[in-house]
Amino acid sequence: MPAQGEFGKRLSAAADLVRPGAVFADIGTDHASLPIYLASVGKIKRAYACDVAEKPVELARKNVEASGYSDIIEVRLTDGFCGLRGLSITDAAVCGMGGELIASLLSAEDAVFLRTDAVRLILQPMSRAAYLRRYLAREGFEIENEVIVRDMGRQYELICATYTGNTYSLTPLEEQLGRANIARGGEELAVLCRRRLLHLKNLLGGTNGKEREETLALIAELERTSVKEQR
Repeated sequence: MPAQGEFGKRLSAAADLVRPGAVFADIGTDHASLPIYLASVGKIKRAYACDVAEKPVELARKNVEASGYSDIIEVRLTDGFCGLRGLSITDAAVCGMGGELIASLLSAEDAVFLRTDAVRLILQPMSRAAYLRRYLAREGFEIENEVIVRDMGRQYELICATYTGNTYSLTPLEEQLGRANIARGGEELAVLCRRRLLHLKNLLGGTNGKEREETLALIAELERTSVKEQR
């Protein structure tokens, strides 16, 4: 079995957020690397490796068979959380998708069990992380933890959340960076600040009025945070 580091720090960080003894669902599983690793270290009871496309599903099946964990991991051709209700899932990962797509999967009718069974979600948006955080707060998913990792020269954000039904608000800075990341601080937070600054400054030319004022205020906050974390 591959060691944890061999499939990258991004998936290693996701694996760390899965609870021991979990019944695990991996949405958009691709190679099924994450459930195979979790099975190899004895961290999960059962796993469902899910993907919407036939080719990744076929590849996942081959990898699971080769791993020897076919008794633990079931590969499914499914769209998002479709067909997973009633399987006693405790933890679910949605990694490598855009923040808006992740939010739409969480909002689908097939995903309603996430809100009744208090499933731990491990989310890794490739874009629009602020949009996803805003969605989670508005929909009553409590963000329990966040992690920033660097893998093969690229920075990734992971968000761990569970449904409580209690809605809350995040400040614009918290939406951009994450409360837990801000509290933790460090060089990776400074890098994330610079990435967000570049994006917002590129958008600034297309704003006016109140939107421009709010964007300028957020840019100022990000610049202060970046300077603080580099000291």
